[in-house]
Amino acid sequence: MHITAKKNKISGKKTSHRRSVERSQLLELIRHNSIKTTAAKASILTAQFDRLVDTAKKGTQASKRLVEATLQSDLALEKLYSKLLPGMQDVVSGYTHTARTLPRKGDNAPQTIVLVRGQEVKEKQSRLQKMLTTQTKKADKKTIKPKTERVERAVKVKESKVKNSNADTRRISM
Repeated sequence: MHITAKKNKISGKKTSHRRSVERSQLLELIRHNSIKTTAAKASILTAQFDRLVDTAKKGTQASKRLVEATLQSDLALEKLYSKLLPGMQDVVSGYTHTARTLPRKGDNAPQTIVLVRGQEVKEKQSRLQKMLTTQTKKADKKTIKPKTERVERAVKVKESKVKNSNADTRRISM
């Protein structure tokens, strides 16, 4: 009988590279409370994050060492123990939430957003909204009025297009 090797979900990479990709995605999920990645990597990430939180919730010295060896980052450890774990003490499993998004533009790969449950995620501003806020801040400091009317109109037009394009509620675009 011929035994075949176990196929990895992230194939085409050596073991060390695959583990470093998984660790970096785990760190970014802890730092930012959300991450946008492919569907295969998202399923691996959710499983790893659930295992990490379960070991961290034990609270023993051995579990703390395991979590520290996995993350290898003091800032991520501090955030995990101070901000994420207190909100997850009463939850048994399912520490993350995944949502499918539109495919990636370059290679049409299916994208997924992984969110930490119970944490607030900051909404990204569009380029026009950022420009508008910076111009209004500069206008407050100076007496010269910048070209904010054009930018405000552009933001309104973009927001109306986004509202009209949200007919499909099953997909989240970022």
